[in-house]
Amino acid sequence: MTLSEAYERALATDQSIDLAYQEVLKAELLPGRAIARLTPRLNGSLGATRSGSDRSGESSWSNSNSGRARLSVSQPLVDFSVAPAYRAGKLSALESKADYREAVRDTLLGVATAYYDVLQEQELVVVNKETVGLADQQLTFAQGRVDAGEAVRTDALRAQVAVQRAKRTLVESENRLKLARTVLANALNLGPGAVFDAVQPPHWSADKQTVDDARRVARERRDDLRGAALAVQRRRENLAEVRGNYLPTLSADAGLGRDFSDTRDSSDQSNDYSAGLSLSIPFFSGGQKQLDLRSATADIAQAELDYQQQLKAADEEVTEAWLETRSLQTTLEGLRIEVKSAAENHNLLQQQYKEGEVISLDVFQALTDLAISRTDLAVSSYQYQLALRRLAARTAMLEPELIERASARFTPAKP
Repeated sequence: MTLSEAYERALATDQSIDLAYQEVLKAELLPGRAIARLTPRLNGSLGATRSGSDRSGESSWSNSNSGRARLSVSQPLVDFSVAPAYRAGKLSALESKADYREAVRDTLLGVATAYYDVLQEQELVVVNKETVGLADQQLTFAQGRVDAGEAVRTDALRAQVAVQRAKRTLVESENRLKLARTVLANALNLGPGAVFDAVQPPHWSADKQTVDDARRVARERRDDLRGAALAVQRRRENLAEVRGNYLPTLSADAGLGRDFSDTRDSSDQSNDYSAGLSLSIPFFSGGQKQLDLRSATADIAQAELDYQQQLKAADEEVTEAWLETRSLQTTLEGLRIEVKSAAENHNLLQQQYKEGEVISLDVFQALTDLAISRTDLAVSSYQYQLALRRLAARTAMLEPELIERASARFTPAKP
């Protein structure tokens, strides 16, 4: 499985992306909900009663039936809360779409993280197998020298200890690989029993972008920051909507009714109609208006503070990711030299041991140094590639084509 295939699988099956998409669909209903306040309202009512009486001491009984049916229509003409509610709905839709894009980007980064964990553990299994092979080779040399009387038995015992330690480390790395594959399989909704190997993706290299440039790009492109800025605008429209709710409203009303009554002696039917305009002016709300205005104003302040906090958090994330790539880049340069030197040192000491010029402890120390250096190089190599992708995610530059394609599920709206 390639990383590109893992990305495609995640875009098609990830639940967090689908949940964010459902939020977009819900938010897109809000502008229509605001417009619906100005649509006509049609209501009907129907009632019927039956009554009777019996005079005491007489054998007469009287009863009557009556009923009423009415149809009324109301058309709002002026409502000052509709326009800000409509604009708030459009901003909410934009905000949810920004959240959707951020969810897609976070999912892709999560897949990359799990994918590189698999690659790293695969490489560590290879490194540990090579260490087991070198330990077995040293055991063969030591046992040969012991059998020839050129070394003491402790050399063979030390070699056996080294072999068993190497095998134990190999088993641990194989188990970590199984766990890493399970995590990636779950992230891709493949099921924990899926069998696959991660294929080495193309290597990325760090560009010459400064940390200030990275922070500037992040502020311009990150969808979470855009969503936070939209939230501030939406809260302002919510305040305008609250104010509009306490302004006069004008509506036209019309109704048509029919009454009937039926008694033992007579029956009667009548029709009536009405039409007119009604103006509603709120004069006193018991302090509710002031409470609503204060709450909406506090929401604006809270949204602005949240936006400022997200700006600072984004700067810190970008700085941390940028510094991580530079640190790992320097570390890799040193580790490559270290591994080359450790391999040459081990080969030299192993040859000298065969000739009886060094003791076995020197060889085992060289083997330990070589195993540690190879492990550190493998870990740092994959952590470096992941750090580059993490920096790309923090600056909203991770797989932009995939994110745009995922966003094609809806038509981007403009405020």
